Formats: sequence, structure tokens, C-alpha cells
Amino acid sequence: MNNFGHVIKLERIRRNMKQITLAQGICTPSYLSKIENNSIVPSQEVVNLLLNRLELAINQNKSLDDESYLKHIREIYFNAVMNKDREHTAKALKEINNERYLFKDSSNFYTYQLMVLRLTLIVPEVRNDTSDLIIALSELSSNFDEYQTFLFNSCLGSYYYFKHDFTFSLSAFEKAYKGHQQLSIEEWETADFYYMLSIIYIQHQRVVTCTEFIQKALTYFKDNFFYIRAIECYLVLSVAQKTSYKLDEALETLQLAKRIAIQLNLEDHFSVIYHNLGAIMSWQGKSEEAIEHYIESMTLSDRTETKLISVLSIAQEYSKQSNSVKVIEWSKKGLELLNEQHENGLIRFQHHFNIYLSKYTNYLNFEKVVLNAIQYFKDAKDYLYTYKYYIFLAEYFNEINKYKNAAKYYAASNEYLFLKNNYTSWEDL
Repeated sequence: MNNFGHVIKLERIRRNMKQITLAQGICTPSYLSKIENNSIVPSQEVVNLLLNRLELAINQNKSLDDESYLKHIREIYFNAVMNKDREHTAKALKEINNERYLFKDSSNFYTYQLMVLRLTLIVPEVRNDTSDLIIALSELSSNFDEYQTFLFNSCLGSYYYFKHDFTFSLSAFEKAYKGHQQLSIEEWETADFYYMLSIIYIQHQRVVTCTEFIQKALTYFKDNFFYIRAIECYLVLSVAQKTSYKLDEALETLQLAKRIAIQLNLEDHFSVIYHNLGAIMSWQGKSEEAIEHYIESMTLSDRTETKLISVLSIAQEYSKQSNSVKVIEWSKKGLELLNEQHENGLIRFQHHFNIYLSKYTNYLNFEKVVLNAIQYFKDAKDYLYTYKYYIFLAEYFNEINKYKNAAKYYAASNEYLFLKNNYTSWEDL
């Protein structure tokens, strides 16, 4: 076994281990540094000791070379990205991690790790466990070529998007886009990247830019019969149309997505389609129809997060009607659902439901509950909800004639309105 220093280095960084710690009792830190840089060939004994300390087992498949194995991984990567089959991707990812193929070439190893990172981000169950790999790859990123840098920034953008840190997500995706313009990348990968760009642009309400990219992605997916991805594009396009107050166009787009899903029996997509139809109904002022669609969405989904999004939307819809009984009922349902799952990535919903409960039960610590939520969304750099709940507090105090408090929270909301929209001064408004 030789030329494996890149594997040792990545795993050491992933474990937040210093060279002196890994080397202790095995070799000198300077010798380990040479191993990690592949500038020497250590003995098998030293190799085994280092691998044992890292709890790293590597099974070298001598029937494959680097290029063949990387081609195999890229096929898995292509199928995962284009078909969005989370269950199949999770199975493939498990097999890849069990194989622990040893790349002789460090550049191939980096490309492999970046594709594995993207696979991990597709699977919700393991998505939150990617931070250590991202940190490690970040430290090694100075060694990346242009394509690897593009892949890394794309993955970083997706990671922060799933973390609801939309500011960092946009920054990473725009770095990726700058690199993408200098590269010759396959059409399918470009279409997928344009889709990812569109979802972060719509999050920042940059509707024109979002529409430009989602139309390009949609054209490729439709022309090449990737209907699952086409449905995803229709969903994003409908949000862009809704944000532009083109509600009839948004409704037509969603109905088209629904027809495709029904024709191909793509049951996994029904829930999201019904939820988005509910959002259109809500904007049209058809509250009862919106609630019916949200309930249908919740019923059809087998994912906790999707269910919680629908439950929250129902509570919000009843809040618009000032129907305190129903707001309390659905907020409690949301909290019950959360208690059944115990997923850390869903804690934001606890803050949402607590706010609605505290408002409609005349809870004495209402202000504290909302401020705790605001602090959570500040820390998560989710400026939309930070802004929203500051407005919520300001209007609450304005209604009860506590104008000093109202003014304080209106001022705070303005600060986060600027951050949400990337404004730097009032002239940008």
C-alpha cells in the first residue's frame, strides 16, 4: 500500500485530530506530514498503526484502477442527481462507504469525496452529518482543480440551504457559478446546477434571475425525459410566478406538474404539489380551499418535515382568520408530531408553533417566547423569519398601545429587512 497520504490527511482533519496526536508513538509529526503529502512511502507497519488509530479500514479492490472506479462513482452520482431516489441513493452511499476504495491519485480522491458529499446531501437522514467532511474538504480546497472547486462550492451552497442559512448559501452558489462559466461541464450537470441556483434566488426573491435559470433547467429535463426533475422545476417556477403575483400562471404550472405526477404515478410528489396549490389558494384569498389542500398534502406525505410545513401553514391560515381554537389545535398537533420524531434539524418548527400557541392562549411570557425564536433564527441567519417575528412583536405592542416597545421592534425589523434583501443603505430600497 502506498501513496495514500491524502486519505490519512482527510480522515485526520475530519476527526479534528492534530498531527502530533495521530503521530504519537508511531512516527514523528514531520514524518507524518511527509506521509500526508505523499512525498515518502512508509512501511506497512506504520501504515497499519495510523489506520488503526483513525479506525479506518480500507479494502483495496485490485481489479479496478482509479479511473474505472471513479467512472463507477460518477454513474451513481448521475443517477442519484437525475432521479432523486433517496432510498436508492442511501443504499448506494452505504455501499460506497463500506468499500473504502484507496485512490492512488489524490486528485481523483478529491473528486470522489466531493461526489460522495453531494450524494450525502441528497439523503435527508445523513445530511446533517456532513459538517465534518465539509470542514475537512475546506482545509484541502487549495489543492482542488477548477471542476473540484465548482463541485465544492455547489455542495457548500446546498449544505447551507438545507441549514436555512440562505446568505451563505447564495454566496457559495454564486462562487460556483463564477467557476462554472470557465468550465466545460456536461449538460445534465449544468441543468442540475441551474435548478439549485434557482431555488436560492427565489429564496432571496430575485424572481427574474430565478425564472431565467429554472427555465433553462426545465428545458433540458423535459427534452431528455427526466420527468421527476421537470416536476421540481415546475414547482420552483410556480413559486416565482406566485411571488410575481401571476397567480393564474402559477396555478396552471402546478396543474401541469400534477398531471405529469398522476400519469407517471409519482406519488412522492403529490404532497409537495398539493401544498403549493394550497399556497396559491391562500394568496387568492380562498382560505378554506387552501386548508383542504394543506391537509391533503400532510396526509399524502411520509416525511416529517413536509408534514410539519403543512401543519404550520394550516395554523397560519387559521391565524389569518383569527380562529384561535383552530390555531391552538393545529399548533399542538405540530408539537406532538415533533415530539414523536426528535429530529434536531426540525427545531425551528418548535419555535413557530410555540409562538402561535403563546399568542392565542394569552401566555404571560409571550414576548420571551417570540424573542427566543428570533434569537434562534438570528443564529441560523434566517433573516426572513427574524424580520417576520420582529414585525409580529411590533404589531402586537402597537395593538395594546405600548408604543415604545412597538417602535423598538419596528426598528429591529427594518435592520433585518435590509439583511434579508441584501440592502446596505436606505437608497437601495
